[in-house]
Amino acid sequence: DAMRAQAATEAGAAQAGGAGQQLLVLYGSDTGVTEQLAKKFSGLCLERGLRVAKVCDLDEMSEVEDLANSAKDALAVIMCSTCGHGDFPQNASLFWSALSSPDVAPGALKGTKFCVFGMGDRSYADSFCEAAKLIEKRMAELGASKALDMGIGDDRDEDKWETGFSKWLPEFWSCVKAAEPADDGAPKPPLFEIQLHEGACLVPQQICPPGATLLEVGESRRMTPADYERDIRHFSLITKGQDFPFDLGDAVAVYYENLKENVDEALQWFGINGEAVATVNCVSDNVSDRHRRAFEKRVTVRQIFTEMLDLFGRPTKSFCADLARFATSSAEKKALQKMATADGAEDWKKIVDASQSFFDICKQFPSAKPPLDQLLSILPLTKPRLYSIASSPFYAQGVLELTIVINQWKAASDGHIVTGACTRFIQQAPVGSKLACAAVVGTFRFPKEDTTPMVMVGLGTGIAPIRSFLQDKLYKKQKGIATGPMVVFYGCRREQEELFYKDEWAMFKKEGVLTELVGAFQYDKPHYPPKMVFVSDKMAELPELITTNLLEKGGYFYMCGPAVATPSVQKALKAAVATQGKLGEAEAEKWLAELLHSGRYSEESY
Repeated sequence: DAMRAQAATEAGAAQAGGAGQQLLVLYGSDTGVTEQLAKKFSGLCLERGLRVAKVCDLDEMSEVEDLANSAKDALAVIMCSTCGHGDFPQNASLFWSALSSPDVAPGALKGTKFCVFGMGDRSYADSFCEAAKLIEKRMAELGASKALDMGIGDDRDEDKWETGFSKWLPEFWSCVKAAEPADDGAPKPPLFEIQLHEGACLVPQQICPPGATLLEVGESRRMTPADYERDIRHFSLITKGQDFPFDLGDAVAVYYENLKENVDEALQWFGINGEAVATVNCVSDNVSDRHRRAFEKRVTVRQIFTEMLDLFGRPTKSFCADLARFATSSAEKKALQKMATADGAEDWKKIVDASQSFFDICKQFPSAKPPLDQLLSILPLTKPRLYSIASSPFYAQGVLELTIVINQWKAASDGHIVTGACTRFIQQAPVGSKLACAAVVGTFRFPKEDTTPMVMVGLGTGIAPIRSFLQDKLYKKQKGIATGPMVVFYGCRREQEELFYKDEWAMFKKEGVLTELVGAFQYDKPHYPPKMVFVSDKMAELPELITTNLLEKGGYFYMCGPAVATPSVQKALKAAVATQGKLGEAEAEKWLAELLHSGRYSEESY
C-alpha cells in the first residue's frame, strides 16, 4: 500500500534523525519549479534521517521575527528564483519587504543559521540569481550565520538547474553531517496513491493550476508567409467576463498541454488506459500545491498525461537514476545509472544533442516502465511559459494579445527540426479552446509624466510590449492627455516577412504618438550579403534620437528582445552620449550606470 509505505519511510527517517539536524525549508517560486525543487529536497533530507520542521513559501515568513522564531532550533534552507532583472517571485515579495526594511533592528537574526540555493538564468548577466544573493547578503547583515556558500541553479546549464543542484547537494550533506541513505536500488515509495475506476464515466473538467484562469482563444493568426522559415503568430485570449486584471508591461504565464498523438503513444507504451477515471491521493507532504489542487476532484488518466506530466519536455539526469529503479534488464539498469553520473557524460551529451525528451529516454529502455503512481512521482509538472503582453488593457479591452514565435531549432546530432513543447501546443490550439493562464507582474518602469520621452528597442517578438506601450499612449491622447515623444528601433531578420503590425505603426504615427520608427533588417539587401545590420548600427547612425530624448529631456529607455543583444545596445547608447552628447567615454559610462540605477532603463530579455 503506497500510503503505508510512504508513512513508514517518513516515520523511519524522522526516528533516524532524532539527533540529526532540523531544517526549515523556505522557497520563492514564480512558475512552480523552485517549489517542486524544495519539495524534492525535503524528501531527500528525510531519506538521510534529517528532520524537516516545515516546507513553505517565503511569504509565510512575512515578519523577520517569524523567521527568527521558526529557525530558532533549525537550519533555514532558502531556495529562491529570480524573475526578470533582479525581481523577487510573487510569493517572496512580502518576505523581502520585511527583511530589507531599514526598520529591522541590527542583530535581529543573530543566532539564526542559514544557507541559500538560488535559481536563475545567466543570460540576465546584470542580475543573475539576484534575489537569492540579496537574501544571503541581508541575512548576514542582520546577524545570521551562513552555514555554507550559496548554490546556484542555472537554467542555461546542460542539465538546467539540476547541474548546480547536483554540485551543491554533496556540500550540503557534508555541512549537516547527513548519513548516506539506505538504498537497495528498488523503487522508492510513490508520493501518490491512485485508485482507478475502470468503466466509470466522467466528463473531465479542464484542470486549472492555482492562480490561473481558463481563457478562451480568440485568434491565432500566422503573420509570416506560409512558406517562410519561421511561424510567428498574433495570438489573442478573451478576457471579457473574466476576473483577469493585468497592467501595462505585464506578462502572461501560459500552461500548455501535451498533444493528443504524443499522449496516445505514451499511454500505449506504458500500457495504461487513458480513459480510466482516477482518484489520486497525495500521500506525502513533498508534493506541490498544483498537484493537490488538481486532485481535489477525480480526473481521467488522459488528463494527467495531457495537462500535467512534462513527459515530452527536456529530461534531467536525476530522471535517469529514478527510471533505473524500474528496469528489469540489468544492462538497461546499469546504462541508466551510468547516465546519471559523471562517467555517463558522453552518453548524456548524445541525449542533449538529439534534443530528446523524457519519453524518448523511456523508449530507449523498454524494460523500465514505471506504473502511473510512480510516473507522477518521478516526472516534473509541465512548466508554464512566459510571454510579454502585446496589448494595453485600456486600449484593447476584453482581450489579451500576444506575439509568439513557434520555437523551432535543429538538433545538434543530425539536424532534424525540433519544436518547443509549449509553442507546438499554441500552434495547434484552435480558436474557442481554453488555455490556463496567469498574469505575471512585469518588470518595466514607466515615467510619472506622460510627456516624458520613451526610446525603445524591440527585437523580433520583443516588439510585443512596445506595441502595448504605443496603444496605451494612443488611448491617453484620445482622452485629451498630452503625450511625449516615442522612438522605436525595430530589429528583425527581414522587413517584408517580419516587420509586423505595419498598419498600426502608420496609424500611431498619423495619430501623433509615434515620433519615429527605425527599422534594422538583418538579412535584407543591399547590405546583405555580406554585412548584417543590427539595431545597434541604426542607433549609431541616428545618435540624436538618443541624446535629445534621453540625455537632454530625461527620457526612459526600454530594451526588449534576446539578451545576447544587450551589450551591443548598451554600447550604442554610451557611444551616442559620448560623441553626439559630447560627454566623453568616462562620463558616458557614468551616465549609463545612472540610467540603470535610477530606473529609467528597463529590459525584458530572454
